[in-house]
Amino acid sequence: MNEHRAVWTTLGELLQRLEKGIETNAATQTRGDGLAELEQEIHKLGKTQFKANTLAAEQAERLAKAVELLEEQQRQLQVATQQLVQAQVTAAHREWLMALLPVLDGLDHAISSGERYLQRRDLAATVPNLTPEQAQLVSPADRAMLAGWLEGLQLLRERLLALLEAEGVTPIPTVGELFDPYRHVVVATTTEGATEPGRIVAEERRGYCTAEAVLRFAEVVVYKPAPPDESSFPQPT
Repeated sequence: MNEHRAVWTTLGELLQRLEKGIETNAATQTRGDGLAELEQEIHKLGKTQFKANTLAAEQAERLAKAVELLEEQQRQLQVATQQLVQAQVTAAHREWLMALLPVLDGLDHAISSGERYLQRRDLAATVPNLTPEQAQLVSPADRAMLAGWLEGLQLLRERLLALLEAEGVTPIPTVGELFDPYRHVVVATTTEGATEPGRIVAEERRGYCTAEAVLRFAEVVVYKPAPPDESSFPQPT
């Protein structure tokens, strides 16, 4: 039995006692004593009820705060979970993009090597007195096959670049640009090819970036003036 029910039970018993006292001994002093006793009991019950109400209000307030704290913790957990999932998705997307770069490097190397070979082949075709075997190697049919192979590689490279561009990935400008430590890595220096220190004169490996970050730094050769020749300075006498 809780406190509220006990209060109302006791109050009901007191009222029954009061009614019984009025019916049986309405003119006696006992009735007056019973009323005084009843008033005291009711006063005690009032205090008990007040304490019970106060305790219930405090418990309700604590419960409301606990619920509010639980809801806030749940909200923070949801935000943290969303951030974690987004970070994992971003990391996986970055890894996927990074995996495409070596493929693009291989295509660039193959196309560059094929173009150099084609140039040497065309030069060899102009040499007189070729043997039948040499003439076969530099025949127009052989050249057309090699040129078609290079064209196919170039188309594949362009499609791969378009795919990366659709994902926001673009090559980092190099030759002719000033060295930028946030985008470039110096792998060598040269005293030729430019007049301004720090100007990039060659690209060793292409770099790529997005609008948010660098996926791979560009490896470059930078112009660096030669130190002055000490022999050109006047010698003390």
